[in-house]
Amino acid sequence: MEAVTKLNSMQMFMLKIFDRQLNSKQEQEIKQLLAEYFAKQIDEEMDEIWETRGLTQKDLDKALNAHKRTKYTH
Repeated sequence: MEAVTKLNSMQMFMLKIFDRQLNSKQEQEIKQLLAEYFAKQIDEEMDEIWETRGLTQKDLDKALNAHKRTKYTH
């Protein structure tokens, strides 16, 4: 039996807003707006994590250098 998924309030809102045809330019602009919104949210969350943990650029450099990948061989 297939599970039934209920739409949340934001999904319902989006369906009502986009109850009309959009041209490809409008679709692309809306996708860009949403991408920018979520990117901003991620940046803010990362800033908060860095601040609460007291992380620095030195910490990031150390983490990047500690995770070097090895060459795959058969």
